[in-house]
Amino acid sequence: MSASEASSQVGQSEIRRIAAGEAFSGLDDEVLEALLARGRVRSLQPGEVLFHLGDPDRDLLYIVYEGRVDLIDAQSVVTSQEPVALLALSSYFDDEPYTLTARAARPTQVIEVPFDDVRALEQDHPALADTLSRIIADRIRANSWQHRGSPTGALSQQARSVMTTPLTYRQPDCTLAEAFALMDERRIGSLAVLDEAGGLIGLATIRTLARALFTRGLSPQASVAEAAERFTAITPDTPLSAAQEVQAREGVRYLVVMEGDRPVGMISQTNMLHAVLAQQTVMRERISRAASLEELRALAGEVSYVAREAWSNNREASRAAYLLSEYHLQLQRRCIDLALAELRDEGLGEPPRGYALIVLGSLARREGLINPDQDNAIIIADAPPGESAPRALDAAEARWFEAFTERVNTRLDELGYEWCKGGIMARNPEYRRRLAEWCEQVRAMAHHPGPKAARWGNIFFDFELLYGDEALVDGLWEASIAELEQHPRLLRFLAADDAEGQPAVGLFNRLIRSSRDDAKGRVDIKRKGLRIIGNGARIYALSAAVRETNTVARLKALRREGLLTGEMVDAVLAAYEELFDLLLTHQIEQHQRGETPDKYIDPAALDELTRQSLATSMRAVKRFQDRVQGVFGL
Repeated sequence: MSASEASSQVGQSEIRRIAAGEAFSGLDDEVLEALLARGRVRSLQPGEVLFHLGDPDRDLLYIVYEGRVDLIDAQSVVTSQEPVALLALSSYFDDEPYTLTARAARPTQVIEVPFDDVRALEQDHPALADTLSRIIADRIRANSWQHRGSPTGALSQQARSVMTTPLTYRQPDCTLAEAFALMDERRIGSLAVLDEAGGLIGLATIRTLARALFTRGLSPQASVAEAAERFTAITPDTPLSAAQEVQAREGVRYLVVMEGDRPVGMISQTNMLHAVLAQQTVMRERISRAASLEELRALAGEVSYVAREAWSNNREASRAAYLLSEYHLQLQRRCIDLALAELRDEGLGEPPRGYALIVLGSLARREGLINPDQDNAIIIADAPPGESAPRALDAAEARWFEAFTERVNTRLDELGYEWCKGGIMARNPEYRRRLAEWCEQVRAMAHHPGPKAARWGNIFFDFELLYGDEALVDGLWEASIAELEQHPRLLRFLAADDAEGQPAVGLFNRLIRSSRDDAKGRVDIKRKGLRIIGNGARIYALSAAVRETNTVARLKALRREGLLTGEMVDAVLAAYEELFDLLLTHQIEQHQRGETPDKYIDPAALDELTRQSLATSMRAVKRFQDRVQGVFGL
């Protein structure tokens, strides 16, 4: 070993320097010391190479705590890393050869920690796992934003076109009580605090006002400046796509629009939503005016256009899928309107009881894509109008609901929503029940859990109203949550059912490709990635009585409840958005070529950045599944 390669144990001075770095800001001293105790210090001279592009990895994580290292890619582009920086993360996460050359730019000190030691510490110290999860999320987003093109449509608008203006503000002589009263009166969520010269001190929000009053114990007569927090600024010509990225990266809801040193407006997440939804209004009106199935079929034929517009108007694929799902659901609701009209014209009359047609699966979660099939059921009221005592359907009532559900499923199929291959449709008597019968079904599954109950639960426990009486849906959710609170063992079987699907990443963190003849060499993005995240979010949500069904909403609710750390949720959401983006883009392109959309992605057809994001995302999925199995596994 040369003098430059001589190594020694890590001392307290190195630990203090590294603790001050942002990379390890979430770790307490005990965890950081445990990590660094397994490392050795290595000195590098200027020009010395730590590792070369293409070399097999050495199973070492490098922490730069003094000096500077230049990272050089295949195109000779140089990126400099200064303390505190982590190197060889790609090899740690993906076990691939080095994708960069690392060369010391000046006298440099690094700490080498064996991968095996890092992995062992992850098991013992959740805080370290969270830190690495945050790094995964940052990596996925950095690659994602580079490989995506510039959006069109609503998100190509400039900030000035949608910002709230003039900016509502007060000066420091305004009290906390006065600020709250103003925000309540005007129904606004934030208030700018300006100094006497018109300079922006910061933003006061309902949350910062509450913190000042209740956490810090300030008097209501204290200055509003006490509740002013730092602000994030953009310029009036910033595209909404870039503004949305800033909000996600900085974790803020409000952006101040600055013209030079002068604040001129505000953009909130609500502004973003209104900008996007404004373009959906015309389509909703066209659907509501459709007077025949033929007119609805023509609108259903525009789903590819709607998908492209939703995707181009949203930087997050989950938002695009939400809007696309709403389009599908609007078509289905209008189809049900027409089916009811047909029954009336045929003399079957009005519904003899209240009911709720419910949608299951991806559309219930608002995660539908180009060509969802039918997954639906019906909840029928326990008693007819005017009666309070529950009773079974009489023969006439049973005939009406049989005719209704048969007509609805048939018309939906004619509209383009194919029959569910598993028979999960309201025309099937197993999925056509009274509320009390549905509650008994859930009770039986919770009391006698097993693999069959688990498979049923992972399908059913996303249900949402499609058409009819929402009170029936609420009643079934309340009963379901109550049963699972009292008999949580079913959740363990749900986790076991989820474990049958494995992320597309193998023992050496390499992508696992399908061996099926019709998908050979490709990756099943849905089954090997998105479904695993959705299953894990569902299991956690049911355990915490979280009523949300959308996967993103579930994960955010779990973060608020403290059941998952912010770092874990951030990493899972970043992976989820990346995988969803790949799948949605793939299906749009297939539909445009006249092909039947599928869920298989060919890694060889992706550029290097996208391929790296896919591999890193699958690694994040695996970490999340491991967490779910660790908490709920049998």
